[in-house]
Amino acid sequence: MILSQKENRKIKKVALTKKIECHDKELILTQERTRQTPLAEGDFIAYCFDDNIKVHGGTSLELADSNMMSAIPSSVIVTLLLKGHLKFSYDDLEFHLNTKSEPCAVIVNLAKPANFRREFRAGNQVSKLNIIMHPSWIAQRAGLDCPVQQFTRYHKAHQPIALDQEMLELAQALMALSHPQTFQEKMQFEILTHTLAARVLNQLTHDSFKMEADTLCSHYSQVAHIVNYIEKHLDQDLSLERLAAQFSMSVSNLQRRFKQNLNLTVSGYIRIRRLEIAKLQLERGQITITEAAYEAGYQHPANFTNAFKRTFGVPPQQIYATK
Repeated sequence: MILSQKENRKIKKVALTKKIECHDKELILTQERTRQTPLAEGDFIAYCFDDNIKVHGGTSLELADSNMMSAIPSSVIVTLLLKGHLKFSYDDLEFHLNTKSEPCAVIVNLAKPANFRREFRAGNQVSKLNIIMHPSWIAQRAGLDCPVQQFTRYHKAHQPIALDQEMLELAQALMALSHPQTFQEKMQFEILTHTLAARVLNQLTHDSFKMEADTLCSHYSQVAHIVNYIEKHLDQDLSLERLAAQFSMSVSNLQRRFKQNLNLTVSGYIRIRRLEIAKLQLERGQITITEAAYEAGYQHPANFTNAFKRTFGVPPQQIYATK
């Protein structure tokens, strides 16, 4: 079941999250300026096919009432909810999935970058899968008259997906392979993903999906635009003065709205995002610690090491040494 409704229950605003391992479970934590709060624990899936297809999800228990927000690039996103309830939005396009009667799913096209927002509710047990497909992957496979190609032309086009028994079995098999390690496991995971994605995309017809007016409203919408701009220009100078001028705001107004909506300062958001990118590059062995420091905006590697350890709990040398 898919609903679009407003609720009055007040929840905490959160901008960033991170995932850590904790004994036999994993945790999703808020990444706030002065503290970290667990949002969910469970077994999470994160698998990428050369940036063309990404699979996220897993089974988890939500631990606190809160909100997370992130920037999403242009993509076709399939969300399958097998258990629990899930409230999320892309800019002003909101979905509320609930498995009270049966598992449910939805497919959404983002023809341009959007801001993703998701609610966490304490006690909510969630089992879900997200399949995120890059537009070029779709374009290489869909002809001009194909319904899938037509679907990708409209920003925020969306459609509920009917889950049959075979699709549920494919989803459950993917959940069981949450951490593929061997060559055979990875091949099996990718085959299952492609098969499930094909079954979902086959439900699209020329007149089956809905299109939304691309409109935004409220102060949150303006902050969402700012976050999206920051995400696309993290490798450039992002001074408060430049950002304020870009959005025709005063510096004080920019700082106030950002803090009110995301519970983080502008500089704090930028600092954490750059550190997260540096961590990812170090994990992949793409750059040295000194290079990571400069790319993250630190002129002195020692300052980078201190900031990295405060944010992730370990120094960058520990991550780089494993490569």
